Amino acid sequence: MAAKIWRTCRLNINGTARKLSYSDDAIKKLFEPLLHRLTDLHHRLGRRIVVFLAAPCDTGKTTLALFLERLALNGGGMGLAPVQRLGLEGFQRGASDLAATLDADGKPLSPYGPQAYDLEALARKLAALAAGDDIRWPVYDRARREVVPDITPVRKPIVLVEGCWLLLKNHGWETFHTFADYTVAIMAQPESLASRIKERLTARGLTPREASERYEQEYRPHIMQVLTDSWPASETWIYSADGDYEPQPDRLEHYRAKQKSTQQDFDSVKRKDEPIFRAYEEQMASGRGKTYAVGYQQGLETARRNILRRLASDGGMGRDALKETFHLTEKELQDLLS
Repeated sequence: MAAKIWRTCRLNINGTARKLSYSDDAIKKLFEPLLHRLTDLHHRLGRRIVVFLAAPCDTGKTTLALFLERLALNGGGMGLAPVQRLGLEGFQRGASDLAATLDADGKPLSPYGPQAYDLEALARKLAALAAGDDIRWPVYDRARREVVPDITPVRKPIVLVEGCWLLLKNHGWETFHTFADYTVAIMAQPESLASRIKERLTARGLTPREASERYEQEYRPHIMQVLTDSWPASETWIYSADGDYEPQPDRLEHYRAKQKSTQQDFDSVKRKDEPIFRAYEEQMASGRGKTYAVGYQQGLETARRNILRRLASDGGMGRDALKETFHLTEKELQDLLS
């Protein structure tokens, strides 16, 4: 595999100058084509378009959104329409409000979770965005540690809203994806995000054990929620361990190629051992192969049950996600896990 060619730029993020690096492939094969598609969509619809960028924490979605904003600004010569990044931090509920509201387990709401936002206010703003109204967007002032309402004017023809929960299927976010004309999701391996988050927490002064405990309690549940309980996006990118982005693999194309390769291997073996295969086919045709078929079916059921149990036991998927992904009723899932 050829070494990546990296491109860097400096951006001001929350008052701090940051140096960003993305590969040349990511810029040319993901970022620029996306901006061209959004520009075409804007011209085709003849109005402002709203785009969602949804991703788990620590996948660099805010810096990516700001970089896309800069890239579109510099790409006017290529016919790219301007982009404006908007975040959800201006809709976060205050600490006292979260502490006074209890979740299903009787605990105060987490400031990192999907219920930590004023969803009614956010829905009103998104509806106004989608309608093309002249609005101002709230922001979170980190210096004063408070929300400043209606401060940022929205004037660009493409609005890129980024956040963790924009495509979530529950906790009041079920219909928010309908406000978007186009959606982009970023997926990642939880293990790589765990490493990044723990490193960041230890850099802030936590011991490795404290960082690990905090990750398990505050970060991991929400990361898994985003990865398993979100609506499909118009397109999906993969966040890699080096901080870059890659297109989602075409799993159907891979499956078909693998299927073709497997069939070719089977045909090759069959030609070499024709007598054995002929005897097997005769046995199956005569009805004496029923035992083999039953054993094969039982083997599949056992493998399926083991897979579901493993997904449920390690916290990889919740019950609702298992039922939806594998098309199970509650009783079928209970029988498989019992």
